[in-house]
Amino acid sequence: MFLEDQGFKIIIQGVVLENVNRVYRMGDHEIHALRNLSLSLEPGQVVVILGPSGSGKTTLLNVLGGIDKCDGKIIVNDKDITRLNKKQLTKFRRETCGFIFQFFNLLPVYNALENVAYALELNSKRKITPTEVNNRASEFLRKVGLFEKRFLFPSQLSGGEQQRVAAARAMAKIPQLLLCDEPTGELSVKEGKQVLSVIQNMVKEQPDVLTILVTHNQKIASIGDVVIRLRSGEIDSIQKQTPIPADQLEW
Repeated sequence: MFLEDQGFKIIIQGVVLENVNRVYRMGDHEIHALRNLSLSLEPGQVVVILGPSGSGKTTLLNVLGGIDKCDGKIIVNDKDITRLNKKQLTKFRRETCGFIFQFFNLLPVYNALENVAYALELNSKRKITPTEVNNRASEFLRKVGLFEKRFLFPSQLSGGEQQRVAAARAMAKIPQLLLCDEPTGELSVKEGKQVLSVIQNMVKEQPDVLTILVTHNQKIASIGDVVIRLRSGEIDSIQKQTPIPADQLEW
């Protein structure tokens, strides 16, 4: 189970998108990355965003995480994050979101334990002691099976191990939104299944978290409770399903 620390966690009420548009301008050309997206997402599930390259998957993840600006409304816990300024968005990302990127983005000068601990120290939602930081970072490295390698640096870890450290870093602060951008894209099937299992287990253990996972892989979409298919920046379909365990996947 997760460490009992209710003061460290805020229960998410859900995410609502209303007529979300994102247009990129390149010279005289306009690229409509997202077109009038409206949907409602509830916590306690894995939502898979599925689609080919250029369909708007990563753009959608970026606007949900406050990384990219958009038109329309994105409401998280009754707050429209599209109206937040740069400082407020930074605070929102630190306190609300956990990110797992395709290319890990670990700090090379920090070992695995320090990479996870650093994310906790940046989170200003609640000040915790160095001992609490160390305990929480160690706990989540245990969850991803890397406690014994906690003092190794990213260059000493395999791709799958680095991605599991990134997963531990994202989950250790118990985010309301866990945002995963092609988290298996650079991994072998075995390593990818390990990372996806970690993500699934977090939802089981922490049902107040909303996990959104972007992929172009139809097989990986099988782990989702909800699959949203995008095409040319628009929602093509939304499907609810019974997810299968990640360790049963093959691709």
